Amino acid sequence: MTATAKPLDRRRDRAAATGDAAEKARAAVADIDDQLKTIADLTAQQRESLRRATDEAARLKRSLKAAAQRRAELVKDRKKAVVRAEKARAKARTAEAKYDKEVLADLVHREKERDRASHPDTGDLT
Repeated sequence: MTATAKPLDRRRDRAAATGDAAEKARAAVADIDDQLKTIADLTAQQRESLRRATDEAARLKRSLKAAAQRRAELVKDRKKAVVRAEKARAKARTAEAKYDKEVLADLVHREKERDRASHPDTGDLT
């Protein structure tokens, strides 16, 4: 080997080594770029999931509010229905009592007539 060959070999080796290092650096950059893209995609998916979850939470809040309003209406309607039912029961009791009085009066009247018919000799005491 000659004296000029050694520096040439070293330069060739150094050029190959720096080329390998440049390729490794390029591969590292490509890997980092892939990771950044993956993170960006994941972030976009998570933002979309968060938006959907927020929308769902708002929908559920509206649903709960509507259910509470409907419940309040039903409670109010039930109170009114209870009052109407009690009034109807009271009216039915009153009507039944009047009917009972009429039936009793009719029975008493018929019994008096039957009793008077069976004992004609007792006259009027007036």
